[in-house]
Amino acid sequence: MENKHLIMGTAGHVDHGKTTIIKALTGFDCDTHKQEKDRGITINLGFSHLDLPGGNSVGIVDVPGHADFIKTMVAGACGIDFVLFIISADEGIMQQTSEHLEIMKILDVKHGIIVLTKIDLVDSELLELAVEEVSEFVQDSFLADAPIIQVSSTTGDGIPELLAAISKIIEEIPARNNEGLFRMYIDRVFTREGFGTIMNGSVISGSINRNDPVYMLPGNKELRIRRLEHHGVEVDNIKAGDRASFNLVGFKQKGFKRGMVLSNRLLEPTKLIDVKVRIFQKEITLGLWSQVIFLSGTNRLMCRMHLLDKDVLQNGENGLAQIYLPQEIITHLGDKFIIRNSSGNLTIGGGHVVDPYPLHHRRRRPNHVETVKKISGGELHQLVAAEVRKTTLPISHKDIASILDVNPDDLIDVIFQQLPGDIIFFQKDDNILLMMKKIATATQNKILTNLQEFHKKNPLRENGRTFKELMGIFGSDQNDSTRDVLKLMLEKLVENGKLALIDRTWKLSSHRVQIDSNMTKSIEEIDSFMQSIGNASADLTEISAAVSSNISEKQLSQILNYMIDTKTIHFIQKRYLHSSFVEKSKKIIVEHIKNNSDGITVAQFRDMIAGNRTNAILMLDLMDNNGITLRKGNNRFLTKKYLESNK
Repeated sequence: MENKHLIMGTAGHVDHGKTTIIKALTGFDCDTHKQEKDRGITINLGFSHLDLPGGNSVGIVDVPGHADFIKTMVAGACGIDFVLFIISADEGIMQQTSEHLEIMKILDVKHGIIVLTKIDLVDSELLELAVEEVSEFVQDSFLADAPIIQVSSTTGDGIPELLAAISKIIEEIPARNNEGLFRMYIDRVFTREGFGTIMNGSVISGSINRNDPVYMLPGNKELRIRRLEHHGVEVDNIKAGDRASFNLVGFKQKGFKRGMVLSNRLLEPTKLIDVKVRIFQKEITLGLWSQVIFLSGTNRLMCRMHLLDKDVLQNGENGLAQIYLPQEIITHLGDKFIIRNSSGNLTIGGGHVVDPYPLHHRRRRPNHVETVKKISGGELHQLVAAEVRKTTLPISHKDIASILDVNPDDLIDVIFQQLPGDIIFFQKDDNILLMMKKIATATQNKILTNLQEFHKKNPLRENGRTFKELMGIFGSDQNDSTRDVLKLMLEKLVENGKLALIDRTWKLSSHRVQIDSNMTKSIEEIDSFMQSIGNASADLTEISAAVSSNISEKQLSQILNYMIDTKTIHFIQKRYLHSSFVEKSKKIIVEHIKNNSDGITVAQFRDMIAGNRTNAILMLDLMDNNGITLRKGNNRFLTKKYLESNK
C-alpha cells in the first residue's frame, strides 16, 4: 500500500499550547518570527513535518489562536486532512476554542484528535472535570467520537499516546485523489541566494511533476519549476496532501499578491460567486445586503453579500447568497470560506462555493434562485445543467468537465440518463454538445426562417444557403462548438425531411422553382442573345436591352441567377458568358495544354477563338476558378486535380 502524505493542522485558543505540542512531537519550534517570540503567541503560520514509523508522513500547519489573527488561521486550516484540537486543562473552553471549532465545521474538516494540554498544572479532580467539559462541548460536532489525549509538553506525559493516535487516524483517513486539477494556495514567499523565488503552500488537489508547466493565478503567468521539495527533501512529484516548496523561474517576489494560486491549468478568475452560507454567531442577523469580510484560502477581502432565498439570515440558519468581490480571485466549486463582520473582530459564519462563475442575481428571479438551490446540493446532473443554462451557445461535455474538475467520462451516463428536460444534447464522434432545449429549437427555427426568406428573394434559384451563410444566424456570438452543432442540426433537418442538400447548399424541401410564361419568354430571349454574340461576353445593361418584355431589375437578376444555377450561362467579373462558348473554350484549352508542355497564354487563346483579349482573360480566369487550369506567370497549365479526375 502506498504511503500517505496528509496535512495536520492545529486549532485552539491562544496560549493553550499548540506550538509547544508541535515542538514536543517534532523537535521543531514553529514560532520562528521575532514578534511571535516577543508576544509568546503564533501570529504567522508555522510549518513542520512528522515522519511516522510505518512510512506515512504528516505535514503540520500550526495556526495562530489569537483573535487578531483569525485570517491567518483560516489560511492555515484550508486544505488540512485532520486537526489537533488543543484545549488547556487549566483554562478549559475559551472564546477562540468555540470559534475555531465552528470554523473547522465550516471548512468541512471531518477528522481530528482532541489534545488536553497542561495536565501537569491541574490535579486529578480538575482533570476529570476538564475531560467531561470537553466531551460535552464537542458532542454535536465531527469530534464527538474523537480520542481525548491528555498531554503535558513540560513532562512529556502523553506524547507517545498522541503519536500513536496520529498514526491510527492516518490509517483511517482515505488517501486524497491526486487526479484532476492541481491547485496550491501560496502562504509563504521568499527569496534564497543561489535559488531565487521560493513559494510554500499546502496542495489542495491534483498533482504536478517537476517538468510540468505551472501557472501563477490570477495573472496567467507561466513559470518554470527549477526544484520541488516535500518536507525539505527534493522530489520529482508533488500531490494533494503535501506541504510543498516550489523553486520557480520567471517570477519575482515583489509581483506576489495575497490570494495567488499555483495551478497546472489556466483558470478564469472571478469577482462574483454563488455560495451556501451558515451563520453561527448568536448576536448577528444579516439583512438582504451585508458588508462582510470574506476569507478563503489566503484571500481576505471586504465584500458585499446579497441573500438570494431569504430576506434575513440568523444564527443557526443556512441560506444562499451571491458575493460581490472587489477584485478577481481564483476559486473553485466546493471551496470553503469564512465570513467576519466588517470590523474584522467577529467571525459570523461561513460556507462553500456552489458556483464560481454565476449569472447576476441582483433581481432574485425565481428561476435563477431555484437553479442555485438545485446546484447547492452538489448533484452532478444539476451542476451540468446549470453550466448549460448559463450560455446561449452550445457547450461540450469536455468543457463542462474541465469547469467542474471531473473526468469527462463520468458525465456520459449523467447526460444520457439524468439531464433535466430543458437540456438537450448532440453527439459528434467522442464529443457531446449540450444546449438549452428552447435555444436549440429557436436556432432550428432561425435556420428555417432564414431559408424561407432566401427562397422568397430568390424564387428561381434551385439551391439554397451555404454552410458559411447559415453560420451567420449566430452572428459574432460563436464558439468552437457552434459549427459542430449547426452541422448536426442540418443533418437532423435533412433526415426529418425539412431540408434538402443540393450543390453543397441547404434548401427547404418544400421549395420548388416555378416559372411563368413571361419568365420563360425572357429566359429564351437572353439565351438567344448570349448565343448570338458568339465568343464574347455581355454585361447586365446589354442583356437588359435584349429582353423585350417589361421586367424589373429584381426579376432580371432572379432570371440570370436561375440561368447560372442551370449552367446556361456563367458569371465572372460582372460579365456573363454563354455555356456553349465556355464548353467550346474548355475543349480548346485542355487539348492545347495536353499537346504543349509550355501551357497556354492569353494571346494564344485569343487567337484560337478569334476574340479579343478581354474575353480571353475572362474565360481563362473562369477556368482557373473552376479548378481546370492554374496560372504560373503568363502561362496556364492543367491542375493535378483535373488531370486525376479525367484519366
